[in-house]
Amino acid sequence: MPIYEFRCVECGNLQEIIVSSASQEVAMACKACGCEILERVLSTVSYMMGSSSAPKSEGPSLTTKNCGSGNNCSTITLPGYTR
Repeated sequence: MPIYEFRCVECGNLQEIIVSSASQEVAMACKACGCEILERVLSTVSYMMGSSSAPKSEGPSLTTKNCGSGNNCSTITLPGYTR
């Protein structure tokens, strides 16, 4: 079931609304002030790569090198499991 976040245009209250199917009708009103004008907010995501036994890394890193013809190439290394 997707969870969507909405912000009230009147009071700025942020709330989550669970939608179980596309055909389901959901009450779209602010829980704080009752306003029926809400705007959808892009939700943040929390994730973890690798396993708990994987060695800890400090975070993403950027490596830049000269690729010839005066151009630089960059490689981003993300933390987590690698093959």
